[in-house]
Amino acid sequence: MYKFIASLMFTFILVGCTSTKTKSSEPSLNEVVENYIKVYQARSDFARFLAFYADDVVLEDMLYGYKTTSKQQLADFFNWDAEQVHVLDSNKTFSVEQIIISQEQGTAIIRGTFNLFSYDGQQLGPWRFTTVLKFNGAGLIYYHQDWINYFPRSFVLEAPNLNTDE
Repeated sequence: MYKFIASLMFTFILVGCTSTKTKSSEPSLNEVVENYIKVYQARSDFARFLAFYADDVVLEDMLYGYKTTSKQQLADFFNWDAEQVHVLDSNKTFSVEQIIISQEQGTAIIRGTFNLFSYDGQQLGPWRFTTVLKFNGAGLIYYHQDWINYFPRSFVLEAPNLNTDE
């Protein structure tokens, strides 16, 4: 009987120490970036797009010379509701050529091309771009940096210099 109880206790201890791997309910950074890209490419659900960003997000459009320091400013900058942007040829807003993700650094770099579109009646694009996204512990974008090859150059001729902290 003594051996039976000791054996039973040993079994319970082993079962209690066994680790069971459960899938986290939190999406991986890869999944977050994939979902972000799909929402951005579709350009149809602005509220869902904004949900990817932290309230204190900093966006820097390095060539356009524009910087935001809040989600509201970012929303005003993108302003999908204004409906001035119309993607042409039934394409997605942009195509992706390369994605580099560092889970450890919480960073994603996306390289691609904004497809042909019209803005305020003017035909623009395609424009190549590189975007750097940094994510906080909650999986929200707290820093967004764009490098977009704007053409015609008149878009950026008098752009402010974001190379200084002033």
